[in-house]
Amino acid sequence: MNYGTYTTFASVANDKTVIKLKLDDIQASVNGKSVLLGMAPHLVNNTTMVPLRFVTEALGAEVIWDGNTQSVQLTFASQHITMKIGSTSAKVNDTALNLEQPPVIENDTTLVPIRFIAENFHQSVSFDDQTHEISIVNVPAVLTIPDNVAPAAERLEKPTVDNLTNITITRIPQFTDRTKYAFRAPYAEGVVMTTDGQNNLYLLGESSPQSFNIQKMSLNKGEELEIQFLVSFSKKEFNFDYKDPNGIMRDFNYDQFIPNSLYYDRNSDKIFVMGNDFNQELTVFYQVYPSVKLIAYDRSSDLKSKFDFIQPSDDGQTYYISNSFKGSIYTAHEGEALSTHTNIDSIRTHHLTSLMDKGHLYVLDQDNKTIQLVTPGVGASVVATLNVGDIKSAIAHEGNFYLMGGKQFYRVDVKGKLEEYADLDKAEYHKGLYNFKTNTFDPTPNPNVFVHPEEEEDKIEPKRIVLGLAPQRFIIDPKGNIIIYDDMYKILRRINLYK
Repeated sequence: MNYGTYTTFASVANDKTVIKLKLDDIQASVNGKSVLLGMAPHLVNNTTMVPLRFVTEALGAEVIWDGNTQSVQLTFASQHITMKIGSTSAKVNDTALNLEQPPVIENDTTLVPIRFIAENFHQSVSFDDQTHEISIVNVPAVLTIPDNVAPAAERLEKPTVDNLTNITITRIPQFTDRTKYAFRAPYAEGVVMTTDGQNNLYLLGESSPQSFNIQKMSLNKGEELEIQFLVSFSKKEFNFDYKDPNGIMRDFNYDQFIPNSLYYDRNSDKIFVMGNDFNQELTVFYQVYPSVKLIAYDRSSDLKSKFDFIQPSDDGQTYYISNSFKGSIYTAHEGEALSTHTNIDSIRTHHLTSLMDKGHLYVLDQDNKTIQLVTPGVGASVVATLNVGDIKSAIAHEGNFYLMGGKQFYRVDVKGKLEEYADLDKAEYHKGLYNFKTNTFDPTPNPNVFVHPEEEEDKIEPKRIVLGLAPQRFIIDPKGNIIIYDDMYKILRRINLYK
């Protein structure tokens, strides 16, 4: 099987190319044109493997095959990938990486891990759980949006703040944290929310002491502000069997599950939830939208999901889950216990935030103020140390990390370039309650609580946002503005940065 050197038929450097494949189906397509594969794509150790010749021809890459060493070198634009049959060691340019599944030869056909190749050639990869279809899209250079470009809207001279809700007429779903205190002591309340980046918020709520749900709030101009019920955790779909540390099979029922964090993945349009059982002996990770299914679980009892994350990879089959207590990142597959992990440079119980950028996993440790590039199965390296004060909260959005600390918000890219994003000392506070339907401000209703006369004006028309009282939840809307839950006044507010 000496291929020698050849250049493939599809030169895609200047054209948008869409490649479609399906698991266990020899029929594929490139830009709508049918292509018959010599072997159907299929899973090997939970990794999608595809014939090498099809991959290189469809992408328009150059391949050099060395029959003596059974190694292959792929070149696409400025990217070079080197792999060897049966070896988990690979190279991308001069960087050594680890493969979860190495290339193999089956029936005289060389099969390679499609996600690893496509993502390292900076392609967009997605996987449809329902149809088992794999889509690979190359966007031409002339259409590529540069990394970390600020929104096109014009920046305001100084931030303005709108009150989006009022405690009298719109109560944000509150979540009771039943795992914070032992021995069933009083519970703390808070707001847990995430966003799809399209003006939709998703919030954890509860309808009874042991009945939890997710609610959706739409913040679209021209529409009435409303909160909709999305999914309840009181379903048998949440039940599963697992082995305890002694190897004994146990039942996990939905009424044992206490959710405490949400994650939305824009790549797959899915919502994930993490939580524990009441005794915190098991941490569980579910996909809850558009369907319910178990992703993974951890039975070590030292994973505290409020400090950790679940990060889907771009192939829709692999998930990265952090364990802040151990300073490690797990590689997980659906329905399995966490086992394979990569150590990172982190002090125990640090708050970690994840970000996928062009197929690479970055982790921000908000306590030691570092950004690390994680190579699953190999290790992690610090790529930036941030010169910033205390970080109270951090999120990832559109290829950047956003940090909250003091009276400031910051934006930082994966290389550590830090910029001031919003200074609340300069903010101007609007009076009234923002009306999404009319794009105007309605008079603020008086709160249904006793207010001391000296505090009345600020209680009704708050003139400040106090950051740092707790790790407050905030998100970035499609325009680049900040949506934050104000813990002091129990309302949702928007910090406007763009016209």
